[in-house]
Amino acid sequence: MDESEQQWRRMIDGLRGGDPDVIEEFVAKYGHSLERIADNNIATQMGRRFGGDDVVQSVCRTFLRRVEGGQFELDDSESLWRLLCAITLTKVREKARFHMRKKRSLGQEVRAAGGDDDERGGQMLDMPAGDLTPSIQIEFADTFEHLISQLDDEERIVVDMKLQQKSNAEIASELGSSERTVRRILARLMTKFETILD
Repeated sequence: MDESEQQWRRMIDGLRGGDPDVIEEFVAKYGHSLERIADNNIATQMGRRFGGDDVVQSVCRTFLRRVEGGQFELDDSESLWRLLCAITLTKVREKARFHMRKKRSLGQEVRAAGGDDDERGGQMLDMPAGDLTPSIQIEFADTFEHLISQLDDEERIVVDMKLQQKSNAEIASELGSSERTVRRILARLMTKFETILD
């Protein structure tokens, strides 16, 4: 095994083992390049809401969590770089979708008085469009699974029923609560999702 291969194995083994020194080296090696890629792909109107540094932090969290779980087969630096670029571009799109959805849907409408709010949860919980690439769909599923894992039982039930396209009135009936309570839960979910994704 030559020196470059030894260095590669040290880095991969260190990442899988959560070695803080190796993680620091990894971030120093790839962070700035990934930030440039993110910045170059963030739409101008989104620049006020998040930046490349936000994206890279999210990329590193996702990558490190999944590599420690043994979910990636990384044979060489080229395959690692392609994977990191794919995750970065996915995160940019994911954050843009989240902020656009937040601007027009749940959080904004919950604060408005009256009106039909059945659409809110559906917008908040939109699944990705069918034309997304497999890598983006996998990354979305990973992020969505992570989001769901942060919820309590009541919140998970509401998410599940919203994904079934049930109205707030139907959810309230099944929970034995008022629609106002359902709206409060949906508002709480929006806040949690924003906190986790940011």
